[in-house]
Amino acid sequence: MSTSIPEPAAGGSEGVAYSVAALDGIPEIRPGDDLAAIVGAAYTAFGPRDGDILVVTSKVVSKAEGRIVLADSREAAIDAETVRVVATVEHAGGRTRIVENPQGLVLAAAGVDASNAEDGEVLLLPEEPDASARALASALREATGARLGVILSDTLGRAWRTGQIDQAIGAAGVRVVDDLRGSTDSRGRPLEATIAALGDELASAAELVKGKASGRPVAVVRGLGHLVTEGLDGPGARALQRPAREDLFRVGAAEAWREGYQAALAAAPAVREWTVVVPVKGSGGKSRLAASDELAAAIAIDTVRAALGCDRVARVLVVAPDDALVSWFQRQPPDPGPAGGAIEHVADPGGGLRAAIAAGIRLAEGGPRAVLLGDLPALHPDELSHALALAATAGRAFVPDADGTGTVLATGRAGLPFEPLFGVDSAAAHRAAGFAELHLPDDWGLRRDVDAPEHLDSLRGRLGPRTAALLP
Repeated sequence: MSTSIPEPAAGGSEGVAYSVAALDGIPEIRPGDDLAAIVGAAYTAFGPRDGDILVVTSKVVSKAEGRIVLADSREAAIDAETVRVVATVEHAGGRTRIVENPQGLVLAAAGVDASNAEDGEVLLLPEEPDASARALASALREATGARLGVILSDTLGRAWRTGQIDQAIGAAGVRVVDDLRGSTDSRGRPLEATIAALGDELASAAELVKGKASGRPVAVVRGLGHLVTEGLDGPGARALQRPAREDLFRVGAAEAWREGYQAALAAAPAVREWTVVVPVKGSGGKSRLAASDELAAAIAIDTVRAALGCDRVARVLVVAPDDALVSWFQRQPPDPGPAGGAIEHVADPGGGLRAAIAAGIRLAEGGPRAVLLGDLPALHPDELSHALALAATAGRAFVPDADGTGTVLATGRAGLPFEPLFGVDSAAAHRAAGFAELHLPDDWGLRRDVDAPEHLDSLRGRLGPRTAALLP
């Protein structure tokens, strides 16, 4: 299968025409296969020539090198191959992450691919694509005697354009860039920015005959021998990668907005103006934890301690029943430090969580108000500060728990009616009532309320000091 432009006539200028042909006879590649021998046999049957460029789909290199992992969690595989997150996009089909991977490539899903892989497996890109290309080119040159080059290709998307094309991720014996800066165009005008991405152009030309599902992973580009180098020690396809510091689009639009917003929050002086109501359950409210009064109090104390340490909190109103829990709380009060806010106890009137919250809100007048659950032992003051800074931009706001169904924080700006809707499916209730949802990382202590033993176990190493001291 080939696409061709007639080769130059004798005496013609090399490079005016070229041909592209896909090699037949390459079987399914498996880990440990001698890829050079397999490709070499197909290429020998095709008829080697000096100046040929072999474009090899990177997936067959990955398979031969055993770059295969079980796909129990494709997201975990992507995490392991991610050096830097560039952009994350939520859509109807799920989530797409654009990241930089260890090979320095910026692409979707770090190059982790399930297509053309066995069920239950995913393929990773070759660990060092340029090194893989050099090894393959060296073996093929020795086997065939032809002065050839090798490009490893992979399918990548492009900014501002629909669809994907094949691009060079590894190369050896091929000039992959043509830097025309400093030369002139046909009218003598200086070229100041033009760098031709020859490697990517070759990879895309080859893909036109290889296809995605044709079983032809190798193509030969013939007629462009002026791009083939004598040696194999050139810069490889790394020369096509723009350093992040020079990239005008280093992060996605949402990420850029968030970085700028967070930088502005960090630069702005915090004002202690929030009153935070913390309803504290008795030990009976933690029955799934089989909690003692002491553990329930420790969880509450660590939560309140973090709230008092927040640089935006002026006052914490602890709403609790007058029982052994309160006695323990009063004997072992949190230590907010010299810059912390004030703490007050509000008697729980009975009647459930919403009644307790309402009792606290009635005393929280004169400024912005927030209700914070009292079972957040991994809460950090900076997390609460960030959430309150975001909440200040909305009339009423809420933060869902890590499961996305409950609520851990609800806020109301001064002067507005404020009736939080804590309880079953409270996240949906707050959305329906017009509360703005604050999107914060799932793993923040602010979003990790505890109701079962496994919740505490998953937070080991992050728990407040009182709670951590009571765990075995």
